[in-house]
Amino acid sequence: MVKLSQGPAVAGPSGSLGIMRFFDADTSGPKLSPEFIVGVAIALIVVVLIVKLITPV
Repeated sequence: MVKLSQGPAVAGPSGSLGIMRFFDADTSGPKLSPEFIVGVAIALIVVVLIVKLITPV
């Protein structure tokens, strides 16, 4: 059996309070809604498909 050394213990935040503080922090980046991101992704897919259909191989 291998014994681990008893070094200084590293403790995380107590419960999920630290994680909630992290996700509640406001950043200075742009605020984009999920609907906008999905719309842009679908539009990009449609543009790529149209370009593939109209260009000869």
